[in-house]
Amino acid sequence: MSRQYQGKLLGRMDTESTLFHVPIALRLWLFTVFGFTIVRTIIATQVTSAPWPSASPDYALSFLFGMLSDALVAVLLCGMAISALGWIRGWRRMRPIGHGLVICFIFAMIFTFIAEIFFWNEFSERFNGIAIYYLLFPREVIGNLEESFDLSFYLPFLCAAALLVWWPNRGVIAAYLKTPRTQARQPGWPIRFLRMAAILGLATAIIWALPTRSSGNRELNLLAKNGLITLASAALTNDTDYAGSYPTMAGAEAISQLRAIVAQDNSTFLAGAENSQGILRHIDNGATAKRLNIVVVTEESFGSVFVDSLDNRLDVSITPDLDRLAKDGLMFSNIYASGDRTVRGLEATETAFAPIPGIATTRRPGAEGMYSLPHLLQQHGYSTAVLYGGNPLFDNMGSFWRGIGFNDIWGEDDIRHDSYSTIWGVSDEDLFTEALRRMDEETAGGQPVLLTLMTVSNHRPYKFPNMEATWDDGMGRIQNTARYAQWAFVDFVNQARAKQWFNDTVFVFIADHGVKINGAAAVPVHSFRIPMLFYAPAHIKPGRNDTLGAQIDFIPTLMGLLGIDYDSPFFGVDLRRVEKGKGRIAIAHNFSIAYGRPGHLVVLEPNGAVEGYRFTPGQPILAPETPKPSLLNEAIAQTQEAHRMFYSGGYHWK
Repeated sequence: MSRQYQGKLLGRMDTESTLFHVPIALRLWLFTVFGFTIVRTIIATQVTSAPWPSASPDYALSFLFGMLSDALVAVLLCGMAISALGWIRGWRRMRPIGHGLVICFIFAMIFTFIAEIFFWNEFSERFNGIAIYYLLFPREVIGNLEESFDLSFYLPFLCAAALLVWWPNRGVIAAYLKTPRTQARQPGWPIRFLRMAAILGLATAIIWALPTRSSGNRELNLLAKNGLITLASAALTNDTDYAGSYPTMAGAEAISQLRAIVAQDNSTFLAGAENSQGILRHIDNGATAKRLNIVVVTEESFGSVFVDSLDNRLDVSITPDLDRLAKDGLMFSNIYASGDRTVRGLEATETAFAPIPGIATTRRPGAEGMYSLPHLLQQHGYSTAVLYGGNPLFDNMGSFWRGIGFNDIWGEDDIRHDSYSTIWGVSDEDLFTEALRRMDEETAGGQPVLLTLMTVSNHRPYKFPNMEATWDDGMGRIQNTARYAQWAFVDFVNQARAKQWFNDTVFVFIADHGVKINGAAAVPVHSFRIPMLFYAPAHIKPGRNDTLGAQIDFIPTLMGLLGIDYDSPFFGVDLRRVEKGKGRIAIAHNFSIAYGRPGHLVVLEPNGAVEGYRFTPGQPILAPETPKPSLLNEAIAQTQEAHRMFYSGGYHWK
């Protein structure tokens, strides 16, 4: 065969495979699929809710579905990479750029593989909306990575790994880049573009059509998914959609159900059931209101697993100081957070708004003017302020606080003394030192004060002052940090005892959310259990209340303890007035909503799916069951009306 003929034949072969040059595409595809498989295998070793080997058939199905998704995602990624190379091949000066593109592709994939493993370790989830929100704040994310992991140590290894993959393939890449594009038989760019779009579109359509629900186990279903698909799904999901995605009922029936849920013996509805504010009601808390100062400490990620008197299963004490303090306070032991993000916790503790699917109202346009704790207290002469250990711009928190009525918002830049800090903000003890000064100033004029504190220490990178001096080798970094956080809070209360305003102040310790989500159920509710403590020995009778409650019950319970009357459409209730054996919880997890009462739980999922579980407060196991119709109706009514009221203005005072 002559060289001239060989060249023509090679040119024809390359012309007919503009999108996929088999040697390069196949090698990159195999590398990508192999990486996804390694990620899935590592994640499988961390699934705790499906024991091996009894669940081996479910694991096998998860791997089968997952590998199909991986293969098609790899087609998309490699197709786009090879298409990019196709535009520059044959151009001598562009060959180094071509090699650089391949190296960057390999590096990006290796980084993605490792990032997803760390993401699972942190959240027990594939990439989801949390990953998207974090990408909006690169300073905090990059800083968190630098402080949690030594990037100067790891990045060279990632670069070396990318070069090691590229090195044995450089010859094939060079040959492809050297091959001239034969213009005689080469279709025009519109045809090439349409052909590429058709193949990639077909792969995308198949990906979305593939089943990923391999069992009734949440973790195994996540194992069957590809992280990049879940990331894209979260990015494309419209948080404003509700009807058509979730079960609904007639509006009048929903309001009637909801009024029955929130009615208590001291409430009077102020609007007709047909009104957009159908649950607006007057709460009569007695004739003698206590105009106490209120210091609400929203503790970062402080789940019940840290609390010795709740769910700490370690042989060492994590909360010795908090438990001692709680003996003189009122502890609510069966409280469940509204979600797994700080903004969801703030939504619950500051507006008592029921969780709806998707992102919290804290991040949604239109949150301004929602009924809120600061709005109510301002009507009773309170000054209201937030002191946050971090940057109020993060996650739209500052705008949310301003929109719901706080007079002053102070962040880490307003801390007026040298302090220990991480990328997330100042240490808890420095935050509390500033809080003491602010309370001195705010109470000087005799006006009652609401000061809400948001801590940041109990968060990755899990670093705090004097770590070496207080470190306990009997527990891990996370537990040591939690122990520091509870000490800092109790130390703050103890320092406040010397202040003139102490005896007229109620201190609240409540978590924004739990630590980590894990479990087989669609919404593993045990991961959302949190402590809620009210401390004001001179005004609040000490005790322990085991009533089942939601984070949205915080404001009504606080207002009841203070004896303050108010009007609001709050979804929460005063837990002290809940009948024994009653109570309810409401939790948002991604796009699912869990709603439960003692004994039973239902979960509303996208596309109208509904699941039921047997639920015992304080217990981690949720056994599947047929959803209870009455409970399902309550869940539908509350979630549907919360969504409607937010977007219709029915939950807003202005």
